[in-house]
Amino acid sequence: MEGQASQISRLLGAREIVKVTLIRPHYFSVWESLALGYIASYLKKHYQGKLEIKFFDGFFDSDKEIIEGSVDSDFVAFSCTSPQMKHALSLAFDIKMQNPKVKTVFGGHHPSSLPDETLELPNVDVVVVGEGETGMLNVLTKNRPIEGIWRGSIIEDLDTIPFPDRTLIRQERTIAITEKNDNERIASVLSGRGCPFHCVFCTGDRDVFGSQIRKRSVGNVLDEMEQLVDEWNVEFVKFADAELNSQLLWVQDFCLEKISRKLEVPFGCNIHASLIDKRTLELMKKADCREIWVGVESGSPKILKEMQKGITVKQVENVFRWAKECGIRTRAYFMTGFPSETREDFDMTLDLAERLNADIYGMTILCPYPGTQLYSEKYKDIDWSQTDEYGNDFYSTKYFSSEELKAMQAEFTEKFKDRLCFRQREMS
Repeated sequence: MEGQASQISRLLGAREIVKVTLIRPHYFSVWESLALGYIASYLKKHYQGKLEIKFFDGFFDSDKEIIEGSVDSDFVAFSCTSPQMKHALSLAFDIKMQNPKVKTVFGGHHPSSLPDETLELPNVDVVVVGEGETGMLNVLTKNRPIEGIWRGSIIEDLDTIPFPDRTLIRQERTIAITEKNDNERIASVLSGRGCPFHCVFCTGDRDVFGSQIRKRSVGNVLDEMEQLVDEWNVEFVKFADAELNSQLLWVQDFCLEKISRKLEVPFGCNIHASLIDKRTLELMKKADCREIWVGVESGSPKILKEMQKGITVKQVENVFRWAKECGIRTRAYFMTGFPSETREDFDMTLDLAERLNADIYGMTILCPYPGTQLYSEKYKDIDWSQTDEYGNDFYSTKYFSSEELKAMQAEFTEKFKDRLCFRQREMS
């Protein structure tokens, strides 16, 4: 009886090795590299056959290098946010011009938010919606035409996923950037998947990972952190979770076990202001939490409610006061441009930002990305490669033009110019 590997080889033209290239199109963030590292390690573990995997990152690798390295592949897979789609489509065109037999696979936030629209785009053969590990494995192994929309099944036990293949994604390149910018070797870890919140301006994890919270075991996460320290000489760990404290008991168990292991590498994380207390922050400090990052967004109770942010001004003030009392550094991220925001609401944001006295500040402009509740058909022709949450030339509200929103952002950043986050320091 013909085995699975033989069937795959026959379907792919009797190749002995299936060649896969994973590509992260150009964009500032390095998060997609981690996602592709997970897919690579999962495929290596579960694919029943010979597999060759290559990886390119548009932030580091030229288009020429990417195209030349991809043209002999059976599958070329792109992980895309909306700003990355234009670059990914350009690469797909050039790769197929040189080898029309290459099958292109598009996954990530944008394809998962708009799968039908993505599939209609030129040079897109397959769209993977949801979890990339199982979705990509299905593409490689199913005995059916390789085209259309494929859905990745949810992986309930995240401990079964191997650690991301950091050698393949060339982790050293991103660490070198952190050494240059922060004088410290920094790497990211993801402790869980899913987000229970429904902020109307955010795609977050829901389109890819769903709303159900799934956490890796504390031991599994700490094992990865130890590996980062031992094998990569990492000096600071950034948690890539939308919020580390989606399950407060998990955070407490993590801190207790980290202290017990005497794993002294410091860490930072996103915190949701509604799900934290001072006792937990004190424990986090003992476990060497150096800083927390809080999406405050607005100082207006009306706007916070309409955002469906799930926090109150009082909760925000408590978190920043407790963190300072515990000796934890704070980052406060704000947003302007919500459709109903008035100048009075923005002034309340300025007042709250000043009261919080955070160590680092950031101010973005609302961007109605595909997958958010604020996206609509009127934005379908936007060139997302020319925009992100830090600035765009098209978004306006009934109260403010695009230019006025940018002026309000500039007013905020001028007020806190000595404490701006890296992105806005770079923009200044």
